Amino acid sequence: MTSPSPEAHLLTGAYALDALDTRDRAEVEAHLDDCVTCAREVAELRTVATMLGEAVRETPPPSLRTSLLREIDQTRQLPPVVPGDDLRQRRERRQLKVVAVAAAAAAVVALVGLGVVGAVSVDQRNQLAAERARVSDLDAVVAAAAAGSAQPMTGGGTIAVIPFGDRAYVDVRDLPPLPNNRVYQLWMSTPDGVKSAAVVDGNAGRATRLLQLQRNVRSVKVTVEPAGGSKQPTTPAIGTAAVHD
Repeated sequence: MTSPSPEAHLLTGAYALDALDTRDRAEVEAHLDDCVTCAREVAELRTVATMLGEAVRETPPPSLRTSLLREIDQTRQLPPVVPGDDLRQRRERRQLKVVAVAAAAAAVVALVGLGVVGAVSVDQRNQLAAERARVSDLDAVVAAAAAGSAQPMTGGGTIAVIPFGDRAYVDVRDLPPLPNNRVYQLWMSTPDGVKSAAVVDGNAGRATRLLQLQRNVRSVKVTVEPAGGSKQPTTPAIGTAAVHD
């Protein structure tokens, strides 16, 4: 298998969202035949873009275009994970990348809705394709996508769940700070009980996760737990968001 082409790698996000001309599209398609990493990312981005396309149907405010273009200029691009990486680092990067895919997809979908993509340069489209960019750089778009399903939580903060297929994008924000010996914990709730989905630092303020849903998951809950998290909830849920397609 050949090494990924840096130029083709930069274009994979735009390719997944049909934002390339004929020449660039042909280059990316040739690259995808040899690069499993980029092919997987294209599939993920198309899935998330479809989901977020439904979430941003409402006309965005005029200020969103300016905000997006400013954030795009600040977006960084990371190289694909290589086989020699430490296993723990690969898992951490994978989690961050998948969540960032959702944010980048939302950015491009929103710009298409504003009629911007066709008017930007190739270089700007390359930046739009930075699917591994920091989620915080595209915060305004993720907020717009999740706003319709955000639920208030006891004590402050909101939780939003955007399901698609057997996965769900979870956005928990405005979390009040906790004592150092406490953390927030996300749970997937089914008729048979709950299963831990993620542990969030008590002073993070916000958390975003792309969850692989277990069978019959009905909702995602948030509790406050001892540092390190718990096998089962030890306190009542402070927030709940239903999971439904």
